[in-house]
Amino acid sequence: LRTEFYWPGIYADVQHYVKECVDCASGKGAPPNAGPSPENIEPRYPFEAVSMDFVTHMRESARGNTFLLLFQDMFSGYVMCKPMSSTTAQDVAEAYEEQVFQRFGASSMIRHDQDPRFMSEVFTRFRELLGSRQPTLGYHPQANGQQERSVQTVIRSVRAYGAEMDQSDWDDHAERQMFVLNVSFDATRLDTHFYLVHGWDARSTVPAMLGPKPSSVPERSAYEWRRKLQREYSYAFACAGDLQKKAKKMRSDEQTRKWLELSERVKAGFEKGDSVWLYIPKVQTGLSRKPHMWHGPFRIDEIRDDFRVKIKVEDTGYRVNPWSTQAESSLPKETSLWCRDFQHA
Repeated sequence: LRTEFYWPGIYADVQHYVKECVDCASGKGAPPNAGPSPENIEPRYPFEAVSMDFVTHMRESARGNTFLLLFQDMFSGYVMCKPMSSTTAQDVAEAYEEQVFQRFGASSMIRHDQDPRFMSEVFTRFRELLGSRQPTLGYHPQANGQQERSVQTVIRSVRAYGAEMDQSDWDDHAERQMFVLNVSFDATRLDTHFYLVHGWDARSTVPAMLGPKPSSVPERSAYEWRRKLQREYSYAFACAGDLQKKAKKMRSDEQTRKWLELSERVKAGFEKGDSVWLYIPKVQTGLSRKPHMWHGPFRIDEIRDDFRVKIKVEDTGYRVNPWSTQAESSLPKETSLWCRDFQHA
């Protein structure tokens, strides 16, 4: 937003808008419990390593799609998707060829969660044809944190922008949201995913309508433009690699610090009378398993010493156990697993 617009108090306005968005708050997923991480894979250039993941149990779209296959470059964070109605090995291989190989060439490493879909003979032959190698990683629900976070972001985006109440057009919005994610600023890499892959920034519709900006130094030839582009890209390329290493170390240190503060944060807990969100993982029969899981607001009626809270459910329309558990999580109370602060969601 700040690349195209500015007004006094823009940061406060955006922060207030996001906090007041009920769909954004209630559509968040359950925060994961921290756990040990496997050996990190550190790619050296874009599309050396590509991670893959499926978003399953989506509601059937108007085009008959019920799955969303995601690809992500592990160096730049660039994300691609392919809505699918079938998940056979042949379909996955064709999707990889269309989304990755035809655009950026063959990756030397493909990372996945060892799902049987990826282990079939068809996709194995396709990997061998491209010269890709399969790393041996033990299954871990959080083994690919970057990809898991992208899945959550895509789901929240599709849910927020779906025009139909039953989200039957989710596959149309998913493909459009890829561009939005790739041109968004990455706080870890300090640049956009699009720039780290292409070496230039994609323009939005606003500057395109305004026309070219005046320049004091004309680009006299394609050769000069290329030299200038290569200098800037080389600098961003090197910075992105260094920043990723620093970010991984910082995340490791931060995780250790949070675990040390775990008991104090849980003890802080909630107070009687607080408004909270309640995480209800069950959904109605026939609906997608990726809907809004946070419900509320509920008022806390009683607090026990064992980190249990009793919420008022009378006259709310919900039929749930009034006793809920504060998550024994390293996250602050407004983002805890089972209930969180409604005012600061």
